Amino acid sequence: KEDEKITPSENTEKAMQQKRNLVGGWKSIEVTDTVKDLAKYVLAENNVTSPLKKLSNASTQVVSGKNYKFDILLENGEEWTAQVYVNIKKENKITTFKQKK
Repeated sequence: KEDEKITPSENTEKAMQQKRNLVGGWKSIEVTDTVKDLAKYVLAENNVTSPLKKLSNASTQVVSGKNYKFDILLENGEEWTAQVYVNIKKENKITTFKQKK
């Protein structure tokens, strides 16, 4: 109907909602229990002995499953970037684990 007016804020809200649900785009997230569990998994799989100090820069990407990307700071001062793919069966696969310069 033409007499139904959508305010600019409603348009913005709709556009933001669509953007948030885009497949393929990276989206920043809070460091959740899922991210913490994935970080522990990455460290265990790579036999890292230094305790985890801090996680940061967490983000996700919806694909056929989900990619998680995050930075790891260890107690020994090393900084790493990790990316883990979680498929629809909730199986994890480390796709990136590299030390930051």
